Amino acid sequence: MTYYYLRTAKMKNEKEEFTTPLASLNPRVDELIKKIESEYQKVTKETYDAEGLARLQEVAAEYNGEYRLIWSEEIKARLEKQPRPDGYKIGMAGIDDLTGGFREQQLVTITAHSAHGKSAFGMFLTKQVEQLKPVMIPIEQTAEELIAQRMANGYHIPNFLSPERLADLVTTEWIEERIVEGIAKHNTKFVIIDHLGYIDNMAGNYKKENLAYRIGMVMKSLKNIAKRWNVVIVILVHISQHDEGKPPSLVDIGNSSDIIKESDIVMLLWRKNKLSNKVRIYDNKVLLSIQKNRFNGKNGNVGLVFDVETGDYKEENGWVESMEKLAQSEVESEDSFALF
Repeated sequence: MTYYYLRTAKMKNEKEEFTTPLASLNPRVDELIKKIESEYQKVTKETYDAEGLARLQEVAAEYNGEYRLIWSEEIKARLEKQPRPDGYKIGMAGIDDLTGGFREQQLVTITAHSAHGKSAFGMFLTKQVEQLKPVMIPIEQTAEELIAQRMANGYHIPNFLSPERLADLVTTEWIEERIVEGIAKHNTKFVIIDHLGYIDNMAGNYKKENLAYRIGMVMKSLKNIAKRWNVVIVILVHISQHDEGKPPSLVDIGNSSDIIKESDIVMLLWRKNKLSNKVRIYDNKVLLSIQKNRFNGKNGNVGLVFDVETGDYKEENGWVESMEKLAQSEVESEDSFALF
């Protein structure tokens, strides 16, 4: 009862009337607040603590609006009457097994270094979920640039929706308008945004130390949009400074802890590479590591190979298993050495 204690602290004498509009303090319970307000006018300061709270309890006991408390059994019964759709599978056994399929209202983060395949994998996802009428919002590069690159390389062009032009300032409100258009016109269920760093709800009015707050605000807004419109939203994110020679982990996702907190699934991509004469040479093998999974708790690694002929990916786990065995043997060796 925050509104009650705030007002009590401000009372200076017994004759002061209660004039603070309670609805302004908690606008989501208008109906209940109006009843409470009318009761507050009837009580004096002497009876405020006792009778006032008693009256409030009586009103609450009769409340039956949309914000009422309900038992979990009621929610369970409601869900049992509703169809429970499976997650949207992308046709890759390892990923589908770990994720259980993407689900409506999920916010999925895919993060990696630059040039490690985020945009390419995002394009691949649109191909795998074409039946969901995906909306691709490419902010770092335009849709024309992405398609032109794939055409030049002879790659398959997935069928997806994209804004004809970008706003000068891309906000989550603008993104939501595009998503709603996709739903209204095409029944869109899947959205990919490339990438987080270009979304700015503060119109540039922030200092460097506010970066975490800005990102957190964007991530919370995207999660709310996913819930409000029953869509899957995939957001691509650059990783912070990290040794590219080793696969990243959750601790390497910098700038804001809300990136991890607000995501239902976090996938990290790492393109196999090595240094040769101080030049980094990249392989066509990609490690996809699922390191957060709110739906079923499954985490794990999936080996992918980028097909340079088609621009698609296929699973190939042998090289990943070899890496994992090598890493495990190194850990065991270090543990053994520590015993002496």
